[in-house]
Amino acid sequence: MKTALLNSSKKVYFGLVVVLFFALIANSFAQNQSIKDLGLSKNSSQSLVMGIHSDNNGVRESSIYLVGKYRISDLEDELISQLKVESESDIKVLIGLALFRMNSEKGMKELQMLTAKDESPRVRRMSQAIYNEYLVNNFNRTADVKQ
Repeated sequence: MKTALLNSSKKVYFGLVVVLFFALIANSFAQNQSIKDLGLSKNSSQSLVMGIHSDNNGVRESSIYLVGKYRISDLEDELISQLKVESESDIKVLIGLALFRMNSEKGMKELQMLTAKDESPRVRRMSQAIYNEYLVNNFNRTADVKQ
């Protein structure tokens, strides 16, 4: 009786291991779709614009971060307009970093003006550092030598 019960419990245990194994294998072949493949719909673009101009600092930071992370160049003008009216120094720096990531020439011109006129020394210092890095990255290092 004990051996029959032991054999049946071994079969059940082995069956569970096999089912778990196949479940893990099937899950590893699942297709992952990134946000770049999905594209930016009109509604999501409008949501990001509303987030950039939101009164809530957290929503504003998240929207600016996402625009910079995914390099959504369609919203470059929205970031620049928010940079002009922004009062929070942390968010100004975040906007500068987002514009840098998008490689925005207009944004870097605004950031350069911010280095001279902003009242916060941290914003001036960080804006100058971001602008300097932009110049280093975009400097044409090839020389045109004419003989």
